Amino acid sequence: MDKPFKFSLYYIASAPKKGGTVFIPLKELIEALSEEKHQRWEKLWMVSDRQSRIIHPLIYPHPSTKKPTLCFHLGMTEGFCWNYQSKDERWTSWSETEEILSEIHAEIESNPNLIYVHEWQTGDFILSDNLALGHEATPETQLPVSEVGLRVLHRTTIRGTNFPSK
Repeated sequence: MDKPFKFSLYYIASAPKKGGTVFIPLKELIEALSEEKHQRWEKLWMVSDRQSRIIHPLIYPHPSTKKPTLCFHLGMTEGFCWNYQSKDERWTSWSETEEILSEIHAEIESNPNLIYVHEWQTGDFILSDNLALGHEATPETQLPVSEVGLRVLHRTTIRGTNFPSK
């Protein structure tokens, strides 16, 4: 996606007994990085689709706040490029891509003070700045309906208007 969604709206029509959504503020996650890791991530560019060559910097300024944010998708990242458009440009292998995604996920998990887990109740409605707030379903959302009940979550996204850039 060349212009990531600006906002996400969530409405839970039927809440399960278990299974929530994890939210994490991306600026604060970046601020929690070690200086070394921050510098490494500044050199990374996320590739969402190698064929269309849509490439975004992993860390870039939020278009409205100008504060640092992240552009990634734990489940839909095809790869990364180190030092994009420089003489040191290098594309990652799939194994290196998986390592980087694991590193990002581990960084999220290592900052529990930043994580908010929303346990849904029928009728809940959330509006989030998709460029500033990461989100991910908890593992319980994948459990059988017979175990946790029916989950009906409507998500609507607002089209993005900015192409992430440094």
